[in-house]
Amino acid sequence: MKRNFDWEDLRLFLAVAKAGGLAGAADKTGVSAATLGRRVASLERDLNVRLVEREARGYQLTTAGRELMLHLEDMDQAARSIAAWQESGRARRRIRISAGEWTTRLLLDNIGGFWTSASDWVPEFLADPRVRDIARRRIDIGVRNRRPSQEWLAGQKVGNVDFAVYQARSVSARENPGWVGLVEDEAHFPTSTWIRENHGDEVTITVNKASLALSLVRKGHARMLLPMFVGEAYADLQRLSEPVESLRTERWLVMHQDERHEPAVRHAVSSLAKVLKQNPLLSSDF
Repeated sequence: MKRNFDWEDLRLFLAVAKAGGLAGAADKTGVSAATLGRRVASLERDLNVRLVEREARGYQLTTAGRELMLHLEDMDQAARSIAAWQESGRARRRIRISAGEWTTRLLLDNIGGFWTSASDWVPEFLADPRVRDIARRRIDIGVRNRRPSQEWLAGQKVGNVDFAVYQARSVSARENPGWVGLVEDEAHFPTSTWIRENHGDEVTITVNKASLALSLVRKGHARMLLPMFVGEAYADLQRLSEPVESLRTERWLVMHQDERHEPAVRHAVSSLAKVLKQNPLLSSDF
């Protein structure tokens, strides 16, 4: 007996069984009576059992046919449940987006510009300075600071990121509040190196994540090198320097070469690119 059945044969047999014949099933399915007859005969051969008795007034189910119909009604109900699940929107493609902490917060603050509940994809944000593996599909889109070099990756440049020095406007010209320095993993970042080389002897407070320094700076406790999309968002901060040219980085959306034309990924990349090319600022509500 054949183990891999043709599911279309099973579906059409159920239609014939419910309709009691070929004509009624043809009206319901849009499949011709001749084709339905062939599909029922094919299923009988695959199962090696007679499912119907062919009579002048229509098809009569055999005992085996009635038993199969009961099984198929359960399958039909499961198929309807799956269709309802899909139509509810819960089957939409989940797009995993990886970025550094500042950029992840920028995306969250501006989410209304690139995603709504009516979109055909659902975002999952991963704040992580590491380069997560796109090749193994651990993420779908990475916001990176350079063009991808691997041949299996595709990228779209969406702008640049500049850095400058900021402190609170409440700090008087006579005060020198010192600097925030970075330790642990972020101690090796270019921004941390720049602070260490240019103002290392003025560091008074250290944190292990640059995003933790924002409240310290806003309250006047220290100066900090911040991305300009962060510093310019806050009216209570003043910029003390021009953009530091050596720290300027590019901003790229990176995805797998094979995935970039998949509809949900393509829509997500297009929407994200449109917003990021406008150089949005962080929300100042926080």
